[in-house]
Amino acid sequence: MRIMQRHRLREFVRELSEALHLPRTAGRILDTLAQTRRTLRVDEIVERVRSSERSVRENLSLLVRRGILERKVFVTANKKLAYVYSLKPVEDVLTAARRDLSLTLQKIEGVAKRLRRMTSS
Repeated sequence: MRIMQRHRLREFVRELSEALHLPRTAGRILDTLAQTRRTLRVDEIVERVRSSERSVRENLSLLVRRGILERKVFVTANKKLAYVYSLKPVEDVLTAARRDLSLTLQKIEGVAKRLRRMTSS
């Protein structure tokens, strides 16, 4: 059962990544989090997606801003702040995707409106 859920979650994030035209590294981050189904630190994500730390951090920031990932702070053993990342619940991700796609559609409609005005003049 858990394997099937994990497979479906990975399929979900793969489709989401394609639909939202996310960068390749962002897609690999989502797949990793879907596969592990737990929170991961940046260094764990870097190791699993085999990408530079800078690229991973940039893509994590993008995914948090777009409402797909949740970021939680914790204090390390040497008293430094660090973050762990996890996928938001599917319904929250769907809400974020709807918002994202709606904004894209609004932009396209705005361009179409200007184009119609130009061609009708």
